[in-house]
Amino acid sequence: MAHKIDNSKGFNAFVSFGEKAWHGLGSVMTDAVSTQDALQKGGLDFKVLKLPNIHILPTGEELISTDSFFTLRDDVNAVLGSRLGKDYNVMQNAEALNLADEILQSGTATIETAGAIDDGKKVFICLKVNKGIVVGSNDKVEQYLLICNSHDGTMSITAKFTNVRVVCNNTLQMALKQGSGVKVRHTINAQNRLQEAVRLMGMISSNTDINTDAYNKMAQHVISKEQMFNYFGNVFMNAAEIGAIQGGQKATEILSSRKQNIMTEVLNFANNGIGQSLAMKGNDHTIWSVYNAVTGYATRKKFSNVSDRTNSLLFGSTADTIQLATDLAINPSAIKPLHRVGFGGVNFN
Repeated sequence: MAHKIDNSKGFNAFVSFGEKAWHGLGSVMTDAVSTQDALQKGGLDFKVLKLPNIHILPTGEELISTDSFFTLRDDVNAVLGSRLGKDYNVMQNAEALNLADEILQSGTATIETAGAIDDGKKVFICLKVNKGIVVGSNDKVEQYLLICNSHDGTMSITAKFTNVRVVCNNTLQMALKQGSGVKVRHTINAQNRLQEAVRLMGMISSNTDINTDAYNKMAQHVISKEQMFNYFGNVFMNAAEIGAIQGGQKATEILSSRKQNIMTEVLNFANNGIGQSLAMKGNDHTIWSVYNAVTGYATRKKFSNVSDRTNSLLFGSTADTIQLATDLAINPSAIKPLHRVGFGGVNFN
């Protein structure tokens, strides 16, 4: 079943500030609001209960588990998670997302969006940081802080940075070794750890400095066509495919038509995508330009519906692809060299 923007109450549980989001769903906030306002306007202020699983014995007797639990959304009686341990602690959305309150009150950021997906299993709030990043002379990147909570046991409460390249609205995610996010497990001590996480949100300023330096170094790092192919290959090929190419096989011999098409689309974006002229040095590609080519492709590829796109960008395979592209862009020495091969009409020989 597709993961969906929650519609349990008969309306899309999504709000955006100023104007509708790219998917056109949900309501629009015209004034700056608090976290609680966003939760209420987006229908995200529901309560979640943790209850023991009940097993029916062959005799018909009910056995109440002491170490297996499920979570229940009480406003629509929907089960959100079904196999949770006794140490799992429910964090209500208002508790988990209140990480944002101190940041809002300091004037460091404002609420950009808030929403729920997959029947309310995951809830998020996205803050726009007031200070952006400029790469080179005029390639601007906006900074956002995404805070997420889940009720199905699939993820910790998470606060992480995500960036949007203004010229083409790519979602970028810079995760430097210095750390760009906080994860808080759903345990009995989660509330104390959340308080610690609030203090760590002072990293917004340091994240700006770190990313500004990293992005500009990437923009100065000119690479060859062969190095560009190595980078794309490491992002989109699996270990077996990389090994086969290193063994001398051509990409056209081992890659599916779908993956060849992906690689060709990424190369096309690298050469012709919106904003790429700002990321290149003349006619030469840089680590910054090929990194943006991956994010440009990843955030523009077609999905079966906008709800799948939301889930993939925030939590799924697209987020994983962007994360891998980020890691390799930060540390190019980790890119495995590939033999020169041609595919999809592109030849590097």
